[in-house]
Amino acid sequence: MKKVLMVASESSHFRNFHVPYIEYLLKKDIEVYTAANGVFEHEGVVHTELGFRKKITSPANIKVIFKLASLIKKERFDAVYTNSTLAGIAGRMAAKVSGVKSAECRHICHGYLFNDDGSKRSRVYLACEKLVRKRTALLAVMNREDLEIAQKYKLGREIVFLDGMGLDTKKFPEVSENDVAAQRKELGADNGDTLFLCVGEFSARKNQSAIIEACSRLKRTDYRMVFAGQGDLLEQCRQQARERGVGDRLVFLGQSKKVNLLYRTCDCLISASRFEGLPFNVLEALYCHEDIIVSDVKGNNDLAEDMGKVYPYNDVERLAELMECAEPTKRRSSLPERYWLENAFRENVTRLKYDQI
Repeated sequence: MKKVLMVASESSHFRNFHVPYIEYLLKKDIEVYTAANGVFEHEGVVHTELGFRKKITSPANIKVIFKLASLIKKERFDAVYTNSTLAGIAGRMAAKVSGVKSAECRHICHGYLFNDDGSKRSRVYLACEKLVRKRTALLAVMNREDLEIAQKYKLGREIVFLDGMGLDTKKFPEVSENDVAAQRKELGADNGDTLFLCVGEFSARKNQSAIIEACSRLKRTDYRMVFAGQGDLLEQCRQQARERGVGDRLVFLGQSKKVNLLYRTCDCLISASRFEGLPFNVLEALYCHEDIIVSDVKGNNDLAEDMGKVYPYNDVERLAELMECAEPTKRRSSLPERYWLENAFRENVTRLKYDQI
């Protein structure tokens, strides 16, 4: 029986992106193994918990590489699918260390955490990618800039482009006007107020601090800025909001189970990210007909083209200008159907060679 290993940094990655593909493989009587930080439970799947650390040079990640190598050597997988930067490098390095040449590595890049700018950061990450490129039979990217990087440095023997892993539109149904009105009231919005929304982990990469700084420069007071998410920098951002005098205009929800309702209620999504692959929060907001204001970085600008407003990364003044003139949405924005799961899935099964295992 054929066997496949899927590797990610966090088990939530499988739940968010890969369940339809896992179920496709299981229906083909292919054994599916997963490996990541945390628990992942799915009928028919064998899961291994790992111990990744976010710092790419952490000694703990070396241990993960050898743990994965041992697993690959024992199970003799036909294909190893790796996801994102850290797990992508570790998984492919593990395949190399294992000596199992029949385990074909197929890497899904959800966004390189560097630009091709010659900086120290880019040199470190690029060096890691070059170390495993000969073990990368297939490389999938999701935005134009990453495609250019992959092709320029020949980071995979075969390079393909994906329109993301597919947005499951069934998770984002229409909601009633009463539910929207109740949510606006809960968020403290008056009639006519513009509701801005930021969804994501509080981190340096997501850069919520730039949004808070922009809010402190607004002349308007008819708005609420809603943050949904947890993260290491959450308390620091709360403190920044208080110090900048905008604490009464900002709402910190923490991790929310009502993200669809938030998209349907709020008027404009803001992303201040430093890097993206193909950002799901922007995909989701566009599908829910929410306007978007996003930093002009890879991934964001692929989606914002003809669908939203962009501003130079970390240009707080320009972000504030765009927020100043934003109005309650007329629900004009929409997400092209090629990003919907029912369409992207069929393409991805072929491009990622799930149908050739």
